[in-house]
Amino acid sequence: MKNKFNLLFLSLGMLLVSCKKDETVTPATPTTKQLLTANTWKVTNYATTSTDTSATNELSKWNSDIKATTLYVTYNANGTYAYSDSSDYGAWELSGDKTIIYAKGTPDQSIATIDKLTTSDFVLSYEWKVNNSLTVKVAETSTKK
Repeated sequence: MKNKFNLLFLSLGMLLVSCKKDETVTPATPTTKQLLTANTWKVTNYATTSTDTSATNELSKWNSDIKATTLYVTYNANGTYAYSDSSDYGAWELSGDKTIIYAKGTPDQSIATIDKLTTSDFVLSYEWKVNNSLTVKVAETSTKK
């Protein structure tokens, strides 16, 4: 009887050990804010579909300037951002995962849409007011510095 009890106890112990569920660790997916603030972004291109020559000429000039120099943009976790040439800087915040609001609640408030954001690529689209009568949609492409 004692052997049967030991055998039963040993069988139950083996059953419990063998039925242990395998644990798989899934790495956490970074949030939009984490991806955005993890890098300094090198601006590589401005693109627009505008047929207005003043807009296309201005954007062409920007692209020439980018190729002649290096332009970076940094988004900080504290809600500030800045371009390396000091052309634009200030406050930013996320609205959902795809929208950035700049200078929220001020007369300078603007909104941009995140079209692509990975650990190495960032594409942002926004409206740019060329002059009082012309606003165009711009796609700004950046890569990890």
